[in-house]
Amino acid sequence: MAIRSLTPAQFAAAPQARALLAAWPFGREALGDPAPDLALSQLAGAAGGAVWEGEGAWTWLAAWEPLDFDSAIFGRALGRLGLLAHLASWPGAEAQSQGRDLLAAVLDQAWAAGREGLYLRLPARDLLAAQAAEAAGFRLMDVSVDWELDLAQTPPVPAPPAGLSLRPWQEADRAALLDLAGQSFCDLGSYGDRFAMDPRLRPGCPEMYRRWLANSLGGPQASQALVLAAGAEVAGFITLKLAAGADEPAWVVLNAVTPARRGAGLYNLLLAHGLAWLAGAGATRARVRTKVSQRAVIRAWSRLGARQTAAWLTFHAWRDDRAAENQVREEKK
Repeated sequence: MAIRSLTPAQFAAAPQARALLAAWPFGREALGDPAPDLALSQLAGAAGGAVWEGEGAWTWLAAWEPLDFDSAIFGRALGRLGLLAHLASWPGAEAQSQGRDLLAAVLDQAWAAGREGLYLRLPARDLLAAQAAEAAGFRLMDVSVDWELDLAQTPPVPAPPAGLSLRPWQEADRAALLDLAGQSFCDLGSYGDRFAMDPRLRPGCPEMYRRWLANSLGGPQASQALVLAAGAEVAGFITLKLAAGADEPAWVVLNAVTPARRGAGLYNLLLAHGLAWLAGAGATRARVRTKVSQRAVIRAWSRLGARQTAAWLTFHAWRDDRAAENQVREEKK
C-alpha cells in the first residue's frame, strides 16, 4: 500500500475515484445526491491532493484548494480540504492509520505550495475522518447543525413591539449594519464563530463578517436583508437567500440583534418576518446553519416544526503547528 499524490486531471480520469466516491459511507451527507458527480467536479478545481492506494483500489482520497477571499481578509495564505473520502465506515486501527498518514502527506503538500492554514468540514457522524484529522494535526473549531422548515407550516407573522419596525434595508443603514455584523459574530461570549475561536484568525474576524454582510446588501450573498429598526437606529437584521434551483431550500443566512436588545425574543420576530418574506418570494423550504451552542436559535426553529437535517465538525490545521511539533520531536531525540 502507498500514498500517491495526484493532479486534478489524474483524479478526474481515474476510475478508482468514482468507485471510492460511490462507496463513501458519508458521501450523501457531505455532498448531497448524486455525490460522485459533485465530488468529481470539485476535484477538477483542486490545487492538489493524494490517495491511499492498495492493490489497485483507493481507500482514502483527499483534495485541497486555495481560498483567495479568506487569504486576503486574514493576511494569511489559506486553503480548504474540500474533499476527504474513505472506504471504511467507522474507526479502526488500520483505517485511522491510513487516514492520518494521508492527511499528513496532503498537509505537507499544501505547506510546500505556500499555504499557511487549511480548513476541513466533516459530517459529524464521520468519526473516522475526524479522528484521523486530529491525529494529523487538525484542531476542532466549530460544531454546527442545519435545520430545515417546510414554509407551509409557518404561523402568522407577529407585529413588532411598540417603537420597533421591520423593513427592507436601506443604503443609510449600511454603516450600522456592517458594524453590528463585525461585533456580533466575533463576540466570544455570545456567539464565538470559528474565526474568532482560532487565535490566528481572531483579529480578522470582524472584517470577515463586515465583508460577508457587505456582499449581502444588494450583492450575491443574499436575496434580501430585513432591518429591525427603532426609529432611525438599527436594532437588528436578518439576511435571506433564495434557492438557486427548484429542488433546493432557501436559506436564513445571517442575523443579529444589538447587545442592548438581546434576550427580548427579537430573534423570533426577525425569523418570522424573514420566513414570511421567503415564502412570499416563492420558497417552499428554508434552512439555517447554526452553532450547537445557539440554543435560542435551535429552540425557535424547533417550535416552528423544523427538523435537523445535518450536523458538521469544522477543523483548522496550521503549518507553524507542524513546524513546532517537528522541533519538539528533534529536541527529544
